[in-house]
Amino acid sequence: MNQRYNKGNYINGERHGYWQEYRSNGNLLYKGNYINGKQDGYWEVYWESGNIWHKGNYINGKVNGYWEVYDILGNVKLKDFHL
Repeated sequence: MNQRYNKGNYINGERHGYWQEYRSNGNLLYKGNYINGKQDGYWEVYWESGNIWHKGNYINGKVNGYWEVYDILGNVKLKDFHL
C-alpha cells in the first residue's frame, strides 16, 4: 500500500499555509508553504529513504530562485537558479 498522510490547513478549499506530507513508511515526502493552493516559499522534498532530494523556492506555484538537487546518498548533483 502506498498511502500518504498530510498535515496542513485549507482556506476556501485550497491548501494554505505550512504543509507536510508523509509516506506510508512514516518518512517525510515534502514540507513547504502554500498560498491559495499554490506552492510559495521554501520547499524541501525527500527520497523514500528520508534523505533530501531537492530544495528551493517557489513563487505563486512556479520554481523561482536557487535550487539544489541531491542523489539518494545525499551528494549534491545540481545547483541551479530559476527565474
